[in-house]
Amino acid sequence: MIIILGSDKDEHCIHVAKSLEKINEKYIFLDTRDYPQNVLINWRADLYNEGCITINNTKIDFKDIKSVYWRNFYGVKYEKIDDGENTNFLSSMIHRERKSALYSLFHSLDLNWVNSINAFELHKKKAYLTNILNSNNIRVPKTLITNDKDNIIDFFEQNNNEVIVKPVLGGAYTEKIEKDNLTNDRLDLLKVSPVQFQEFIDGIDIRVYAYKNKLFALKIISDTVDFRQDLNAKLIPIELPEIVRNDCFKVMKLLELKYSGIDIRLNKKGEYVFIEANPAPMFIHVENITKFPLTNSLIELLTE
Repeated sequence: MIIILGSDKDEHCIHVAKSLEKINEKYIFLDTRDYPQNVLINWRADLYNEGCITINNTKIDFKDIKSVYWRNFYGVKYEKIDDGENTNFLSSMIHRERKSALYSLFHSLDLNWVNSINAFELHKKKAYLTNILNSNNIRVPKTLITNDKDNIIDFFEQNNNEVIVKPVLGGAYTEKIEKDNLTNDRLDLLKVSPVQFQEFIDGIDIRVYAYKNKLFALKIISDTVDFRQDLNAKLIPIELPEIVRNDCFKVMKLLELKYSGIDIRLNKKGEYVFIEANPAPMFIHVENITKFPLTNSLIELLTE
């Protein structure tokens, strides 16, 4: 049995499910928004992989789970439990218990995770991820995380007024900032939360799909700072230099990834600058354009 972690309405989950059907592999969707009412766990935490999970009345022994495709983890929903004056306390306590039980299970199950909860939790700490790569001689953008407005001006000037801004966690488009944007009113908003600033890497976007020992690379020709905003971006297959291929595999190992969409920028000096490594990248559109065997490569990982 292969578990598809995500929604049965998600395009990529459906695509993977149909691909598994073609080779007669059994699968089931696990949408954590159904937990705990329609997802039951029975787990002997003191024993190795001993227990079962019941998903919408289908019982699956842990030993029968071949792999997990981690597409979307919706977390554990917060549910308000009405108990008079103790409502907020009780609701928070129950939510903590639900979350701890599920997260502990995901951390403990020794399965073929594609990818693991460790990899996904690391991905949520993008600044730490950048630090890990830089500490291991992987070229990354100069990056500042701050809620101190005085430091932003210095960083902006140190990078020749060529700076982008993005959320620390991610989830929004990257934007280039202009000096005119650095007004006191806007900078004062930093008191609400730190923001991530990076040097702008002027060059070509490269996306690498990496699967354990396989790499498929393409360059993305776009007129926007963030190519995700350009519906007319051109996708062109390329071959990477051996040293960059090796760095991609190094990134995979450092970030505990079996499968990833790695974003790189090739700057004007010919340097390959690693931006991030996505543990659950979208791939259907890229496969349709490039004809890379991305689906088959993923299915091979899930069925090995």
